[in-house]
Amino acid sequence: MVQSFAFDHATLLATFQTDGDPRFLWGLNRSTRGLFYLEENQAAEHRDHVVANVTCPVPGCDAQLTTVHSTIKRDHLRHRSSSGGHGPESLFHSQGCALIESWLARRYPACLVKREEYTSAEGESRADVLITHPSGERIAFEVQYSPLTADAWNDRHERYSARGVRDVWLFGHTRKQLKLDGADRLKSNPALDAVVASGAPLLFINPELEQIAVVVEQRHPISATSGQPLLEHPVDVLGRGTGSSLEVHPLDDFRLGASTLTSDRVDWLISARISLDDYNAEQQRLYAIAREQAAERARILQSEADERERLGRAERAAQEERAKRRRVLMADGIRRALDSSEPWGTEHPAVRLLHPYLNGHRDRNLGWEDYVPERWKCLAFFHHVAANEDTRFGPPQVASTLRRHGVRLEKGIFKVIALWLRQLVEDDFLFEERGEDGHSVYRPTYRGTWW
Repeated sequence: MVQSFAFDHATLLATFQTDGDPRFLWGLNRSTRGLFYLEENQAAEHRDHVVANVTCPVPGCDAQLTTVHSTIKRDHLRHRSSSGGHGPESLFHSQGCALIESWLARRYPACLVKREEYTSAEGESRADVLITHPSGERIAFEVQYSPLTADAWNDRHERYSARGVRDVWLFGHTRKQLKLDGADRLKSNPALDAVVASGAPLLFINPELEQIAVVVEQRHPISATSGQPLLEHPVDVLGRGTGSSLEVHPLDDFRLGASTLTSDRVDWLISARISLDDYNAEQQRLYAIAREQAAERARILQSEADERERLGRAERAAQEERAKRRRVLMADGIRRALDSSEPWGTEHPAVRLLHPYLNGHRDRNLGWEDYVPERWKCLAFFHHVAANEDTRFGPPQVASTLRRHGVRLEKGIFKVIALWLRQLVEDDFLFEERGEDGHSVYRPTYRGTWW
């Protein structure tokens, strides 16, 4: 039966993981070397048989056993004498091996099941329990309570593999192997990580309760829309070490699978992981495609926007260039008109041309009076500023221009010209710089040149 992860996990796990009160439930028949199991409340009935025939199952110890009845704890076996005690890990290991040997023999009567059996003629790789199928296929069971390094586990795993023997590892339920954090999540170690890396399920055994704990973790499907896990849809999958939880199941729920010890729940967890990995890989692929399509749409939109901007800039530049050409023609016309011999006034050709040139723009400080500008300022402005990019000049050059066009220069004209040029600087029609001789030199701004 597939058991949901929502069952009473905390209670079962607290009962499963314990370090204290190891008790013999299994012994060895002195004559047949077969297993003896003491059922609950059978201590008195089997005491004579146990004393006469049953010995300690711990390898290397043949101590005689007796039975113990308890009204508080389960009936169990113990050494008849007080000598020859064993540590908890030794007892748990012995009881775990006995449990697996008995369970395999009962579950697979057609197979040969042996305790502490070598897997090679050279006497290497002795399995705690070895089951051999009539076809010759062999599976080694290792009940591991003592600490183990990752290198030692890999070495033993590779030795089994080299001899065509599948190996199943059941780690002890005590805290030397099964360490949990405050949230009852697994704290892994290098040996456990090595098992996970091999692809095998991580399994723990409690021989007294005849239970197996399976390492489980919750993962989440990924959204193809956001690329993020859907936290509201957790999926139980086979765990992979630190941070995983443990599910506790009866040993009888398990069976020998194609590659390891399995159960309906373990098969479901493995299938769920594979299915979820495949699903998430597809969702990530779809998300990547969607992102690329969105990026491509953004690139197209940006390219279209860039093209519109480029065309807009080109059109504005063309318009500006056309406007500049018109301004050049208008300025040339005004310069030529300024040489007209007609009397200076509202009807002078240059004055008539000034109005469309200015077209509502600032008047360039031309000294207007009764709709007529001062002629010398018009000569200076249109010969040195308007439509004259990159020209540099000062009062002497302005005075020379005025002189060439027949303007009578009064005393103090240089000062008058300099004041007028500084006014144009303040009005943003000219830049003022220092020439090599230390005097001010002027050049038109963009506004002064074109507008």
